[in-house]
Amino acid sequence: MAQQDFSKKKALLIEDMAEARIMQRKMLSDFGFTSIEIAMKAETAVELLRSHSFDVILSDYNLGNGKDGQQLLEEIRHSKLIPHTATYLMVTAETSIEMVMGAIEYQPDGYITKPFSQAVLQRRLSKLLETKERLLEVNLALDANNFNEAILAAKRVIKKYPSLLGKCERIIGESFLEIKEYKKALSLFNKTLKNRKMPWALFGKAKTYFFMGELEKAEQNFRQLMLDNRFFVSAYDWLAKIQVKNNNLEEAQATLIEAIGKSPKNILRQMELGKISLLLNDYIAAEMAYRRAVFLAKYSCYNTAEVYIKHLESLARISDSGPLLPRQKDNFESTLKKIHESFFDDPDNKAKTYSYEIDVYLADNDKSTAKQIFEAWLSEVKSGSATPPSKQQSSIFTKSFGS
Repeated sequence: MAQQDFSKKKALLIEDMAEARIMQRKMLSDFGFTSIEIAMKAETAVELLRSHSFDVILSDYNLGNGKDGQQLLEEIRHSKLIPHTATYLMVTAETSIEMVMGAIEYQPDGYITKPFSQAVLQRRLSKLLETKERLLEVNLALDANNFNEAILAAKRVIKKYPSLLGKCERIIGESFLEIKEYKKALSLFNKTLKNRKMPWALFGKAKTYFFMGELEKAEQNFRQLMLDNRFFVSAYDWLAKIQVKNNNLEEAQATLIEAIGKSPKNILRQMELGKISLLLNDYIAAEMAYRRAVFLAKYSCYNTAEVYIKHLESLARISDSGPLLPRQKDNFESTLKKIHESFFDDPDNKAKTYSYEIDVYLADNDKSTAKQIFEAWLSEVKSGSATPPSKQQSSIFTKSFGS
């Protein structure tokens, strides 16, 4: 492996512990990095990534209070803050399955476990950067969403660097899926699987069948992947999608509960479990999933009104069969407060929030508070800042308050 020249590379070091920060910064300087930006927490890193471009991002998994390294990587991927050409190396002292599973889902370029020596870090970075350089044309095409060009470039790389065959085949397969060339994708994944049992190829094959509408074959392949590789958690999400399409909601719910057991920090998975549980009228399971989503949302790029409103809805539905328990009431109040702080200026959010509040107070037989909330809602409707209640809601509520 040729000696890497780091002097023209820009690095971003994300680490909340002063001692580790100083040590890692010194290592990077010793390798020849001259441009090193520092972020002590995820929020600072996001600001830097919005305004600067970096070749190397070295991020710790534990970042103190706020987002952790996984949530940061999730946001970076979601907001497309780093190009395919950049190298993202996750640093971790943790080896918990939950951490590893969660981080794998957002695909850093590599991991390095603390404590590590300068030589190990240099070797890892050199190897990763060398690979990135060889894949430069491919990654530029991916950044431009030019999947046809990415396929051609990847084929050229295979000829020149046969050791990158696996990486390039994966990119080609995923690019075929992006441009809906399903037959070509399928034959590529099958060819790979004939030579090597690669989990990504089986995953690609299963997804291809899903997109082609061959749900039974897709299901067989996702199940095979779950058997071969219990850590490929995304397979569970796709299996649940098939079960929903086939209207097997109980099975979909069970599949997602199993996936969450393996990787609980994926907020979209918690939301999907909540949604399916509501459809099954399993309000206790829905409330638990949405409560976890509310907890994860605080530092997530998926921090939307829906997370909080759905949590209120699940509690309101629990109250249909009797007053909430004190702990449930506390959860309701806590989520309500968050909606008031961040999402209450939207007329629809306001209407939904008021209706769930009224449900909960009526369940408690507190008609006067329920009535006050209803009147507040109607006066906001007059001023145009809330969506009006439906005819059905008005009639149910008015009857419930009594005269």
